[in-house]
Amino acid sequence: MIDPVTAFATAQAAIKGVQAAIKMGKDIHAISADVMKFFEAKDVVQRAASKPTSTFAKSDTAQAFEIVMQAKQLADAERELNNFMVMSGHADTWQQLLIERNNIIARRKSEEILVEKHAKKKKEEIEELINWILGGGIVLMVFALGVWWLTILLEQNHV
Repeated sequence: MIDPVTAFATAQAAIKGVQAAIKMGKDIHAISADVMKFFEAKDVVQRAASKPTSTFAKSDTAQAFEIVMQAKQLADAERELNNFMVMSGHADTWQQLLIERNNIIARRKSEEILVEKHAKKKKEEIEELINWILGGGIVLMVFALGVWWLTILLEQNHV
């Protein structure tokens, strides 16, 4: 998986490629590869921003500022891309893209929730099994101690 810093640089490079292609008068098909690179990199940056990690090199405020600025730059670039799509007569394609993206996000979130529930259930089952095993072990130890104690009593009575 690509790291957020590289993803942000990739997104910026992809947008520059799109902008250059637009200036040269290329159509939407000519910029599709750069558009896909942009959205892939943007998703990586957004996922990383939603799960910030603490580093000793930067303060929390500096990290927050960096995340906000990157998000703003990517949002501005997406808005420019939207404007290009609308102005070039591909507003319907842009709308379809947004609808499909929202559907994919909803499906992924549903799958993540299901995986999380499954993992939680599996963990609970393992914990329950461990409790049963430990409980059974304790019962067996008490039973063994009882048998041992009885044999000692019987041996003392026979002497």
